[in-house]
Amino acid sequence: MIYIIIGVIILILALILSLILFIPFNISFYLEKRGQNILGYFQVKWLRIRLLRHTIPPEEKEEKKEKEKKERKSSLKDVLNVFRKFIAAFEYLTPIFHAFIKSLKLVKLSLNLNIGFTSPVTTALISGYFWSISSILNMIHPINLSITPDFIENKFDATFDFEINLTLYPTVWALLKAITKKPVRELISSVIKLNQ
Repeated sequence: MIYIIIGVIILILALILSLILFIPFNISFYLEKRGQNILGYFQVKWLRIRLLRHTIPPEEKEEKKEKEKKERKSSLKDVLNVFRKFIAAFEYLTPIFHAFIKSLKLVKLSLNLNIGFTSPVTTALISGYFWSISSILNMIHPINLSITPDFIENKFDATFDFEINLTLYPTVWALLKAITKKPVRELISSVIKLNQ
């Protein structure tokens, strides 16, 4: 009976881990500037469940808990040692970076500008450059770039909306393969020692 329970627990844990690795996380960033006001947010969702959200500017908390941390001054020798370990492990770290890039999928990239300069000629010139670039980039499906020139007021307002999906499996697999290499383990060990 105990073996059946342990087997079921292991199966459930494996299923949860598979879901986390293969179902993408949705990461979004929104920023809006109107005059002197800048508002926005950064959030991470998984299966439409919000895991993390930070507003811009940050929300003021009524009670702020201040924690005093003892700072350890790292010597130049320690920093150089980490740098040497990084150079030695670099060839094993690049597959992690490539896997991370491949695991990203652009969902939305939207940039809307409302600009005006003191000179209407400058406004028209900048708008023309932007239109020529955006007409090419807008042919890529999730990208939407636009500009509205203002020939009366001197302003720079913008709305930026960015959203990507991140699947962890490729990055985690590349990381696990990299950890099997001695230079990578030595780098991790030296970084941990540096931060202690």
